[in-house]
Amino acid sequence: MLIVRGAIKDYDWGVVDGLQAWSGQATGAPQAELWFGVHPGGPSPLVDMAGEPTGEHLADHFDIAAIPLLVKLLAAARPLSVQVHPERELAAAGWLNQQQPGEPLVYSDPFEKTEMLVALEDFEAFAGWRPSDQAAAVLAGLTGTDDAVAALRRGDRADAIRALLAVATPATVQGLGAAARHAGLTDDEVAAYETVARMYPDDRGALLTPLLAYVRLAAGEAVYVPAGVPHSYIRGTGLEVMTSSDNVIRLGLTGKPVFVEHALGALSEELEPQLMRVSHGDLIWPVNAPFVVRMITSGQERIPHGAYRILLLIDGSARVVSEFGEVTLRPGTAAVISADDPDSFVEADGLIAIVQSTER
Repeated sequence: MLIVRGAIKDYDWGVVDGLQAWSGQATGAPQAELWFGVHPGGPSPLVDMAGEPTGEHLADHFDIAAIPLLVKLLAAARPLSVQVHPERELAAAGWLNQQQPGEPLVYSDPFEKTEMLVALEDFEAFAGWRPSDQAAAVLAGLTGTDDAVAALRRGDRADAIRALLAVATPATVQGLGAAARHAGLTDDEVAAYETVARMYPDDRGALLTPLLAYVRLAAGEAVYVPAGVPHSYIRGTGLEVMTSSDNVIRLGLTGKPVFVEHALGALSEELEPQLMRVSHGDLIWPVNAPFVVRMITSGQERIPHGAYRILLLIDGSARVVSEFGEVTLRPGTAAVISADDPDSFVEADGLIAIVQSTER
């Protein structure tokens, strides 16, 4: 069992000092994500019993086979990119292909990225496809979108995306909120589209957001996003659990490279996000997910051996006990327990996330 802190990411969509309670750092700059894992994009630093860095990283002790999951704390002040994650075969093939000279760098690694977000406060997101008739009703209220509307009505979302990216202008983007209201969407949805228009007035990808379903989560509720499902987190703080990958193919709402055809090739028409309206203490285990999560606030929980486990303290205090001894966690620190480690027990007085891999 090892103790780690998160590796901080200062992406521009983050909340200023939004992760300070867990990072222990006040930077006066956006703090977007804390990574707990071995991914080379941000391996977690090891800390001692006092929470001080040891100079080592988790990746110095385990590889991605032993640590198959990446856990994050996320703080979003504004919408993240409209994006999709590639499934396993596409990621592996794309990664291999881009090793050839002259190929664009689209894939961050050769692995599938499947993820779930658990809200730590009210959280808003676009996730999955909005019904085509609803999306067409919103887009019909915008100038120049006739081709996209026609594509939606014949069931061709890829052509609709291409058409929207071709006609998007700042004037068109500014009409998103009014078009959503005219189409009869809820006040929350209208406000979300107004946020997109205000924060991304010059981004062509803003016009893609009406294609996506709106999701609002209360604290403790979750949304599972399989690879292939389009999404864009809007605002809020949450816990993310995912396979150990950073493969993101973007369509808009970003200053990073956009790869439209690669994204279209990764999108799924069949898969949908799974919403879990749960409370703390409930087991969060989406269908076909490679992980299971439980958020507990008090009492003792047995952590069985045989699979990778990570226990991340969100608030309060907790201690982890095994035959190797006892570890006290502080908010923002996590106990990493390999599949070969024995049973452990966690005693919590606060909020702790217990994440376990289901793939052995």
